[in-house]
Amino acid sequence: MLRNEKGMTVVELLATLLLVTFVSGIIWTTISIATKFNIGETSTLRLQQEANYIISELQQIHRNCEKYSLTITANIVEVSACVDDTGAPMNEYNGVISDRFTYESSWRSEENPIEPTKAGGDLVLENFAVVDPSNSNREVKVSTTISRFKIKEEDKAGVSEEGS
Repeated sequence: MLRNEKGMTVVELLATLLLVTFVSGIIWTTISIATKFNIGETSTLRLQQEANYIISELQQIHRNCEKYSLTITANIVEVSACVDDTGAPMNEYNGVISDRFTYESSWRSEENPIEPTKAGGDLVLENFAVVDPSNSNREVKVSTTISRFKIKEEDKAGVSEEGS
């Protein structure tokens, strides 16, 4: 007897389910990998922005303070004792620059105070690193030298005479 059967057999149903599961697994794996990559890149971008912000702030301080002290520890980047050329404190430049990440640096506090206008007054940060506190393997390293024009004492005397 010939039967005119309509519908799917169990084997066809299982084959269809297997193919749908396989395709969905590939799609979800791709989405998962893309999401993890995006999170990692976003974190690295935040670290780069923080490093740029810190360097910018240090440039501003180095440009405006006649003398200052810099402290870099694992938890904080801080400037203190900023004074102008008359020795008056410049409190707007004193304080914590950043404390949201973990920091690494070869900077030694013994090199304080920094005097930008004197010979050897450049701020040299070798291997300054901003590290992601939630993933210590993710970091951004920056090496920089921040300098300022040095004015010799005899040049200062000549400038003040010409300006009078």
